[in-house]
Order: sequence, then structure tokens, then C-alpha cells
Amino acid sequence: MEAAPTIARMTLFLRHKPLQISCLGILLIRVETDPRAGSKARSQWDIIVVVDVLRFSSSVVVALDRGAESIIPVKTLIQAKRLYNRDRRLILAGERGGERPGGFHLGNSPTELIRESLKGRTVVMTTTNGTAALEYSKGARWLLIGSFINAGAVSKKVLELSNDGGDILIVLASRSGRFFLEDFLCAGLLVSSVTGERDEMNDAAMAARLAWLTSSSDLEAAVKQSFHARYLKSIGYGEDVKFCLRRDVYDTVPLLRRNRIVRFVD
Repeated sequence: MEAAPTIARMTLFLRHKPLQISCLGILLIRVETDPRAGSKARSQWDIIVVVDVLRFSSSVVVALDRGAESIIPVKTLIQAKRLYNRDRRLILAGERGGERPGGFHLGNSPTELIRESLKGRTVVMTTTNGTAALEYSKGARWLLIGSFINAGAVSKKVLELSNDGGDILIVLASRSGRFFLEDFLCAGLLVSSVTGERDEMNDAAMAARLAWLTSSSDLEAAVKQSFHARYLKSIGYGEDVKFCLRRDVYDTVPLLRRNRIVRFVD
């Protein structure tokens, strides 16, 4: 059931583009558990943050920190291999079912990437959920990638960008309509970090923030029994789970520009 409209929640449309309530000094913050929402929202929302904690978002942050010049996200293995066949200087990284695909140089493991020197290199990356979620949101004015390991830096950048006018959409990299607990909790952390007293949230954003507040004191305990964490541990990536749940280890903010992920530089 819809609540009666207020000034803060009212969205006015002109040529299918909403008048943002941020012009009134009030942000509208939404969390979407279906990444397909990005394709509908990208022309309406100025700031979109894609979250895939285990492990796309975390791997992207680490790769950029290790010196990668850029990351080209693609949806399929075929697309990745086609790009590599055109330019053998590229590095192929990614996963299917959590494992490194055949013929790839690297997997989607941040603890593997942290041991690599990627200075000046371009990485082509494809993952089961993360790169697909990013694809849906292409076209947003600002498209960032967030995780626990860079949550503070992403929150700070989102607030800076919203000062110029713009509402915030946090998109979770779910699969078949099923979201993952770690992404929901990370969204809650981001919402908690950027929401002011007068700002408006959708129900998913409020629920994510509440979930974060109840689990923040022992995040690893909250996540370790989740489906995704248990699965990664079962195939030998338990250390990745621990790594990805660390908070504010990096100040890197990944930004999608011209179909490449780069480090946001002021």
C-alpha cells in the first residue's frame, strides 16, 4: 500500500526524467535487490553503487589498488576471450561457479589478486553476478562499485557527488531474484553512512540499515553461515570470505567510465 505523497517523496516527471528531491537538500536513497532495476533507473538516478561483496566488488578494488590501469567488465566468457584474442597484452580474470575458467590468467579471488603486480595492465573480467549487475546499470551519471573493504571511501565519494544534486541507488548483485546476505548488509552499511535525518529511504534501504546495525559488531559471524560464504568455503575460498568482510582497508573507489572500470581520481 502506498503512503500519501509528501514533498520529500514526491517525484515529478518531465520528459520521463524525475525532478530530484535532492534540490531541496533531501536525498532519496534506495536499495534494490534485483540488479535489473538498474536498467530502469539508470536514466533517472544520478548515483548508482553496485555491490557484490563476494567477490566481484572486492576483486575490482584490489586489482585497481595493485596498479591495474583499467578493468573491462564483460558478461560472457566468449566476450572475454574474443577481446584477449585481439590483444594478448590483456589479462583475463573471472569465475564461473566460483572457479577460474579454463584459459584465464586469474580467478575472481582478491587474495590471489593481491599477490599480483598489475601496474599499467588492463584486466578483462567476467563473473557470474557482478559484471551482469554492472551491465544493467550502465548509463548512470555516476556508477561506482562498493564493498566492505572500501565502504568508507565509497560513502564519502557518494556524499560528495550528491552535493551537486543527485539521488542514490544501491544495486545488489543477486541471482535469479535471490539476494545474498553479505551484499544486503554492505548496502545497510552504505545507507547508514550516507543517510541524514531528513533523507528518505525505500523499505529495502531501511531494512538493510537495520540488518547492518544488528550485525555490525560481529560481521563475520553473521555472514559465515550464509549460502554464498559456505559455498566459497566448500570450494577452497574461505580466506576470500574473511578478506572481503574486512572494513575500510582501501580508499580506492572504482568508477565505470566508457565501459571501463577505473580508479576515481578527483
